[in-house]
Amino acid sequence: MSNDKIKQFIENILNEKKGLVVARVHEIQEAILHQLESVKKINEFDTFQVPADLTGGNADQVITSLHKHVMAIAESDNQLKLISNLLDGINLFSSRSALFLLRDDKLVGWRGKGFDKHDSNVSDKDIKTVFFSLSADTVFKHVLENRQGYAGPPAPRGDDHLIFSRFGGAAPKEILVLPFFVKGKPQAVIYADAFEESPRIGRMEIEIFAKTGEMSLDLLPLRQKIMARVKTQEFLGNAEPEPDTAADFIPPTKEEKAKAPSLRTHDPDRKARVILNDIILYNQKAVEDGIASGDLYGALRDTIDQAKDEYLRKHDDMAIFETQLIKILAKGNRDVLKGYPFVAI
Repeated sequence: MSNDKIKQFIENILNEKKGLVVARVHEIQEAILHQLESVKKINEFDTFQVPADLTGGNADQVITSLHKHVMAIAESDNQLKLISNLLDGINLFSSRSALFLLRDDKLVGWRGKGFDKHDSNVSDKDIKTVFFSLSADTVFKHVLENRQGYAGPPAPRGDDHLIFSRFGGAAPKEILVLPFFVKGKPQAVIYADAFEESPRIGRMEIEIFAKTGEMSLDLLPLRQKIMARVKTQEFLGNAEPEPDTAADFIPPTKEEKAKAPSLRTHDPDRKARVILNDIILYNQKAVEDGIASGDLYGALRDTIDQAKDEYLRKHDDMAIFETQLIKILAKGNRDVLKGYPFVAI
């Protein structure tokens, strides 16, 4: 057989095998496409159900509760309301909860929640009478020193029996203790526990509440100033319009100052009303208690004296200040200002 015939024979075989390979590839491609089409037709492919043991069966309720109480904490306009809203949220995910403030070398109870419902030596209100020395080796001292929380069985430290003997009643099955930071420093401790008949402590939820409380407390003074400014403007009937954004950053020229003197500087009656209205905004309960007891000046002596000094830095007509003092702060009852050194009226 000649070389040309041998060459032709080999080419024929190669072409035949090549055709078989191409045909087989086409078969495989069609099979893959058919399988992909069948996958697209599976109705349940994009649906699933989270097992109840992963969500506790009430995921929507948990999210709703978190949202409600986080918003309540963030919108609190004073410390007392903020801590109350914080403990309300924490108590949804624990049996009992309490906040203890750091005072020198001890922790002092400020507010409790859930103690009334369990067999305890103390009630929610009695928490204010409870304190723990930081010289004792307790879990409270441990979390403050390490700036980290503890979650687990009760009594992890040697002197924790002091805590649970003070609380009294049956021992909880687990506890959660978190340091509470103010301006980056641990200034309090959050305590929460759960009993045998109660669900486990919701640590993640409680930590969310705690972090929201810390940030809200840091921002509270700024929030109070803003709200006081808004309320003062409402009280004065918007006598002085709020500056726009540019005016906040661009100081007025000397000519502008001369043409537009400040009402706040040149109106003593208005100045007195602003100062005294601010006292009410920041000390509402003290004002109410002082009027009720008939000793408003005794209850707010330093605050009223500071207000008078602030007024005198701009004006010297004390008759205006003292008139507004009676009208606004004392609600028209001069007798509750007994002890105040009136000089003009």
